[in-house]
Amino acid sequence: MQTSLVSKITLRLNKVQPLTFIKVFIFTLGGVASCYQIYNMALIDALESEIEDNYLQIYGSIRRFGSFYNNSSSQPLQQGVYDHEGISVLVRQNNVEVKELSEGILNLSEHLDQYALGNIWTVAVLENPSHYAYFHPLRQEYQESFEDYSIDSVSTRIIGREGLAETYRSFYGCNLRISEPYVEDASGELIRSIFYPIHNDKKLDAVLIVDLKESHLSDIVARFNATHMTVMKVNERYSSFSKAAPLRCSNDEDYRIGIVFMDVLKSALLPSLLLSVIAMFILNLASRRGRSIHTDEMTGLGRRDFFEPKFKRMQEFSLLLIDIDHFKQINDTYGHTKGDEVLKECARIIRSQIRQEDVAVRWGGEEFVIQFKGMYQHSLYDKAEQIRTAVANAPVSGLPVTVSIGGISLKETDFATAYKAADTALYQSKNRGRNKVTIS
Repeated sequence: MQTSLVSKITLRLNKVQPLTFIKVFIFTLGGVASCYQIYNMALIDALESEIEDNYLQIYGSIRRFGSFYNNSSSQPLQQGVYDHEGISVLVRQNNVEVKELSEGILNLSEHLDQYALGNIWTVAVLENPSHYAYFHPLRQEYQESFEDYSIDSVSTRIIGREGLAETYRSFYGCNLRISEPYVEDASGELIRSIFYPIHNDKKLDAVLIVDLKESHLSDIVARFNATHMTVMKVNERYSSFSKAAPLRCSNDEDYRIGIVFMDVLKSALLPSLLLSVIAMFILNLASRRGRSIHTDEMTGLGRRDFFEPKFKRMQEFSLLLIDIDHFKQINDTYGHTKGDEVLKECARIIRSQIRQEDVAVRWGGEEFVIQFKGMYQHSLYDKAEQIRTAVANAPVSGLPVTVSIGGISLKETDFATAYKAADTALYQSKNRGRNKVTIS
């Protein structure tokens, strides 16, 4: 059933002029693309809020680590590297009191994964002074870098540079910092570092560092796009519309949420194509229904019930009545299917012999009426002969078929009178042996 429906739709659309479909498609594409652009623009603020909420959740998880750090016990360790469930602690001197932070770092990493979408690159805790540090994971470049630190490097190289010396005064504000994007030398990964200093009694005890892939921002946008069926991007150079948005607790310039019109256009192509097909199908149905009101389904000529009221309002006629000779005998001998074929073929020949402004009507059974516009009697006779000859000279559905024709050309009269006169002329043609033309 579905295949049959598709076949019908395809058959009907094949009858549509390609240029008409192209015009409908272009118009539809423009409308869909414009609406989709507006839809994306309307959701930019929602995406900005989602990005901010996501980073605030990450910041909240990082801040909660401060309580774990302060309540952790310590144990003395000798110089070296210690590993526990993927977490490494790098100790630089012997007999150093090292806080037991592995469990807290694991819990922090699990919480961060809920919001960071797999974009956590590294979690590190640097003690101040720099006698030891935790890394999850311990990358080779981090180990080499930390071993080059001086004892006071945490405060001089990170706290001062990032302006975190007195963030303990901003408990509810930005008591941490997120850096601008930078490329990590060893891996080539583009990351941002989040620095959270842990102060006690205005003294810096440690710095928690979370390295976050810069792709995290794009992943939030991709997830938002998938949920809301949008096509927004961040920091796109060729946006047709964009909005600047600040990243909370960053000293970097604003990032930009943008919409690329080419992406909008690509997304609008398929819906526009489907809508165009549906529109053309509906137009085709409407056209067929409109034609069915005034067109005979079998022959393609006019319907009597549509045109007869129009004829009755006229006062000038150039009328032909055409009747297929011995049509009953064709039906009786070859069957009604063959008779229908003869009707269709005769109608086709009649249509081919008249002008666009002339009206040909299937009046009933095998009888046709043609009303010509502005045709005088001598021209009417010539046209009738032309039609009669065309039918007689062409095998109609493989049979020798002829027609008898009667006609009139009258002014200032009514249709009933004109039709009766043409019908009388038709009978004269039949009485004269058929395959004849009589114009009265």
